[in-house]
Amino acid sequence: MEMYKALIVLIILLIVFPLATSAQEKNYNVETESVSEYIDKILNGPITKEGLQKMPYKVWFNTNYKTYLIDTDALKNIKRKQLKGLKILAFMGTWCHDSNREIPRLIRVCEELGIYDQLELYGVDVNKKSQIGREESYNIKNTPTIILMRDGVEIARILEEPEVSFEQAFEKILK
Repeated sequence: MEMYKALIVLIILLIVFPLATSAQEKNYNVETESVSEYIDKILNGPITKEGLQKMPYKVWFNTNYKTYLIDTDALKNIKRKQLKGLKILAFMGTWCHDSNREIPRLIRVCEELGIYDQLELYGVDVNKKSQIGREESYNIKNTPTIILMRDGVEIARILEEPEVSFEQAFEKILK
């Protein structure tokens, strides 16, 4: 009898887990109404590069992504072991000109370093709030806010734009 119960539980898990996982994936790149009179819709919550490459966001994303020249000299000074365990949280507004300029650059740098999978992008509205509330424990007041974390602890924060470049900021922070 116990074996049948365990088998039923296993079957339920095998059916429910994939459904739950696919439902979570659908929560990426969600558009919501903007509270701004100048913009109709924004991306709110978890965002992917692919979401930013769709209209109307691709107008600014593709331009800033393709035209950014990477400082390869600064990246050469960053060692692979310095990137291990690093997580980057980026809170941005698709309505924000600083985010429009800096997030494509950040993505390019993360791709060049081979750490794009360690980057989490979240869209917020003009009040710095998202539909999932991921920003609530990070005191987000500017967009973009880029938070570098290691082992769950914040090690640095870049507000709106790096002083020089993401490459040089990462080089300095990760030393």
